[in-house]
Amino acid sequence: MALSAHLALKNSLKLSPNIEQSVNLLKSNEIEIELLINDFLSKNPYLQLDDSEKINLNYSANVIENNEENISEDNIYGLSLKDYLLNNLFDLGLDYEDELLARLIIDYIDDNGYLKEGYDFFITELALDSDTANKKIKNLILKLNTISSPGIGARNLQECLDFQLDQFIQNQIVLDSKKIIENHLVDLANKNFKKIATNLNLQTDHIIKCNEFIVTLNPKPGLAYLSSDTSQFITPDIIVKNNGDKFNVSLKNNYDSLKLFNLKKDEINDKDAYNQAKWFIKNLNYRKINIIRVVNAIFSHHKEFLNENILKSPLNIKTIANQLEIHESTVSRIVNNKFIETPHGIFELKYFFINEVNNTSNKTILDKIKAIIRDENKVKPLSDSEILLTLGQENITISRRTVAKYREQLGILSASKRKKGA
Repeated sequence: MALSAHLALKNSLKLSPNIEQSVNLLKSNEIEIELLINDFLSKNPYLQLDDSEKINLNYSANVIENNEENISEDNIYGLSLKDYLLNNLFDLGLDYEDELLARLIIDYIDDNGYLKEGYDFFITELALDSDTANKKIKNLILKLNTISSPGIGARNLQECLDFQLDQFIQNQIVLDSKKIIENHLVDLANKNFKKIATNLNLQTDHIIKCNEFIVTLNPKPGLAYLSSDTSQFITPDIIVKNNGDKFNVSLKNNYDSLKLFNLKKDEINDKDAYNQAKWFIKNLNYRKINIIRVVNAIFSHHKEFLNENILKSPLNIKTIANQLEIHESTVSRIVNNKFIETPHGIFELKYFFINEVNNTSNKTILDKIKAIIRDENKVKPLSDSEILLTLGQENITISRRTVAKYREQLGILSASKRKKGA
């Protein structure tokens, strides 16, 4: 290929500023959009916004600064650590068996981010192959660390810090910090730097540097999801509501009052800025139309969710893209980093893309749980985790907490209280 032809091809692949802006708006969430609009309004003299919209735009700054004054509880929601992990499981691309185990692990992570049970508990609960289970559990926990604060799912402080150290480039400070944590955690707490240096055959100054690095790690990574100062506030981008046999989808904010100033041709002093303003409004409208199209398509597949809070059919991004005749990357940009308010709470949009299916209603699940417990060994009743496993064999994917909730709805006691002679 001639150099000139190669350069022409390279330039043709480069996005124009207007198309690049369209892509950025499409992948931005509610708060990011508001900041972009505020920025554009401050720089472009040809856009106007009425006062009521300006109040809403200022609201996003309050959220980012964690200023809780005048924040409506109807609009802002915090995710617990467990909810955050469950909402992001989709990103890991787990198969059915691994997802079941991951959900059980998440159920047993405490508020500090630590695992409340040893690996043997999970091996027993799900009857896993003991030869490979330990490695399988640890690998899953390490995967959970990639979608949350590092250190989550550790069994003790040493492991928690070790998980966090794995996230860094393995230079000498990091490698020696691992040795200190593994062998001298108590000495480190007591600042016995000389003793550690002697035992590891290292210089005391180097141990002090390692200590300075170690104290930057988080001994309780789960607390970041609880603190009012650091909790993640969620503003839903989209709202879906039941309307009889139909459903309505709308954006939290349409920005319909964002308009061009009505000017005559001879009143436009900067044509480039005026055209940029026109494109900005056009791209915002494109974003609105396509988000609503995608969400309508999602709930045309998951109609039962709005009434039953259950997903019965598999769905992937390619299916939606083919249905709407748009590119998969467009669907992906719309789905990622966006939240939807539903009759059952707020969910990430990607929550609705699933590989495994539940073909059962809540009533059917209740009946199945009742039958499973009725037929159990009365001397050794089934735990909620074992009931979960039995349901999983029938392709019913719910959490252990949901099993416990349904069992309580049926008026059935826990396994320890059902045990014959208890």
